[in-house]
Amino acid sequence: MDPLNKLRRRPFMAPLLIPLLGVLMAAAGVYWLGNWARTTVVVLVRHAEAGESASGDPDLNAAGEKRVASLGTLLGDVLADRRVDYLYAADTRRAQQTAAPVANEFKLPINVVASSDWPGLAARIKREHRGKTVAVVGYATTLPGVISQLSGTDVAMRDDEFDAIYVVIIPSPGETRVLRLRYGQPTPPPKPSDKSK
Repeated sequence: MDPLNKLRRRPFMAPLLIPLLGVLMAAAGVYWLGNWARTTVVVLVRHAEAGESASGDPDLNAAGEKRVASLGTLLGDVLADRRVDYLYAADTRRAQQTAAPVANEFKLPINVVASSDWPGLAARIKREHRGKTVAVVGYATTLPGVISQLSGTDVAMRDDEFDAIYVVIIPSPGETRVLRLRYGQPTPPPKPSDKSK
């Protein structure tokens, strides 16, 4: 073997590989940023007014049916993208009847949340529905916990408060915000209690 051939330089691939590697890293960064930087919107609605029932699972009464009649249209008008991607409702008739106009408006199935699943719902929404719009219909006892887990904000709902809609906006990156909206006939303010008696 010729000793000069050993000393001759072979073409080095670095001038070609370095720009190619840079382009691949930039593409991966754009893809990651596109998946990471999405805003999740969660709309939380308490079930509407319900009637009486011996079984403990009443249907909506006339006032409740009137309240929810335009709920789906209202959400379509209020939401920026005019869409709801997922719909959850508690496992009672009154909650599912409240969710029905939303399901009809956006052509969605109602995903039923069992009583035991409420503590994990916020984590599920964050994990499975990032960048989507999710509607949740529940109770005055379950929704404040979900709002708190999603946003870190504590809210209180009265037992007779049926007109509130809470919108939790979770930008990524950014600070989570909670908006409170009203719909339907306003709930009367609480009566002051007479503590002098």
